[in-house]
Amino acid sequence: AGRLPGSADLKEFWDHLTAGDDLVTEVPADRWGPREAGSPTRWGGFVPDVDRFDAAFFGISPREAELMDPQQRLLLEAVWSAVEDAGHRPSDLAGKRVGVFIGVAGADYLQAQRDAGCAPQAHTATGGALSVIPNRVSYLLDLRGPSMAVDTACSGSLTAVHQAVAALRDGTCDLAIAGGVNLILSPRVYDVLDQGEMLSSDGRCKTFDSRADGYVRGEGVGVVLLKQADRADHDGDGVHAVIKAATANHGGRTTSLTAPNPDAQADLLVEAYRAADVAPQTVGYIETHGTGTALGDPIETTGLSTAFRRLRAERGTAATPGCVIGSVKTNIGHLEAAAGIAGLFKAVLALRHGTIPAGLHLREQNPYLELDGGPFEIATTARPWPEPRDGAGNGLPRRAGVSSFGFGGANAHIVLEEPPMPDTGAKDTAAAEQLFVLSARTPEALRHTAERLADHLADQDVPAGDLAYTLQTGRDAMTHRLAVVADGPAALRAELCAHLAGHPSAVRTGQAGRGRAPATAS
Repeated sequence: AGRLPGSADLKEFWDHLTAGDDLVTEVPADRWGPREAGSPTRWGGFVPDVDRFDAAFFGISPREAELMDPQQRLLLEAVWSAVEDAGHRPSDLAGKRVGVFIGVAGADYLQAQRDAGCAPQAHTATGGALSVIPNRVSYLLDLRGPSMAVDTACSGSLTAVHQAVAALRDGTCDLAIAGGVNLILSPRVYDVLDQGEMLSSDGRCKTFDSRADGYVRGEGVGVVLLKQADRADHDGDGVHAVIKAATANHGGRTTSLTAPNPDAQADLLVEAYRAADVAPQTVGYIETHGTGTALGDPIETTGLSTAFRRLRAERGTAATPGCVIGSVKTNIGHLEAAAGIAGLFKAVLALRHGTIPAGLHLREQNPYLELDGGPFEIATTARPWPEPRDGAGNGLPRRAGVSSFGFGGANAHIVLEEPPMPDTGAKDTAAAEQLFVLSARTPEALRHTAERLADHLADQDVPAGDLAYTLQTGRDAMTHRLAVVADGPAALRAELCAHLAGHPSAVRTGQAGRGRAPATAS
């Protein structure tokens, strides 16, 4: 689950990517005052409604919620959504060894409070501490695994995924929530980056372009729920992608603290693909770090090409065309601590849909790029992602890599593979009635949930039995409830739409515990 610039959820995010939308805008008026015309500090990729939060849903008082960093608030909502997306009841995780690993770096809210003249109060300490961003998730959901904030700057969220994978493999936890969050709530960091000449002059990440001159800031939140692949298969979980390998390293000593090291980046990728045990020619897409800086882009492509030449030499294979590279930062800006999870989302969605979206803002390729190691091709247009084949013509799973590099030299790379198609067995095509249930904490929220389900069914072909099962077993039952019997998704949607329009329908609603006779003991 995630909320990214201009995108309330990942479906909307993918729709924007496939449409080739530029989601960078001027700083919203409700953040802070106007910035100087022509300044790079005027631009960013912003998430809508970061000031909104349903505190009562999580049992948090209005006073405490007001003093909580919005990064805590958005993360709570994203985690809840991700757990539900996985078909789990959040309450079922209570008391379990579930780890929480979250990339964080910015603490703008404390500065925003100071700028607004808000004096420190009792909840200021827990509201502003970066460590509490993951800790509050573990506390409210009663999770007993490791709970840690990961700050490796721009590689934080992908490093958090790396840490979660390691914890699952060594048995530290049985389930892991990993990701990152970054919000832009004060202009102070903008001013520092501008003085350091790190920001793009026109507010766009011109990745791989000869005009690349810096990055534009972005914000967002995203998390994934991770489990060992064999256990997920045993449990019948829906799987979005398989992590074949996750690696992390540091660039060591270079010309300066913030200068990337192409040799270290190459070592990182070689280690990742060796661990994944996949042939380099079967990797169809690399989501690069790709911030659009004059120094960083050429160094990254040098590292990529060096790594793939080494991998080919180890396997004795020749270079074959077909590996596309891109950067989601051209659409949404650089999400800093949440950048890696945004790139991971793009790669996973590309695997799911068999499509590689186009990058933006490429007019003239940077002449210093080294692209012969794949050989690599920049995604200047959207394209289908064909299924790879082995030498005998047999189909292979699509594979992708995701890179994320911190400005202090901390690097991470993840190798992904599309999941095997589930064996659903023989389907009974005869229509059978199913009981579909929804619940929420308030009547308004229940109506909104019904609207969301009706919208979801408008363009999704969902097996009726699977949908009914998940709604019955994969959601926490709340006070206000809705139930309807229907013989399939189309009939369910028709009944929901009639109910929402105030027309007669088979939908029944009620409140748990009301109108029930007192219990008696005998």
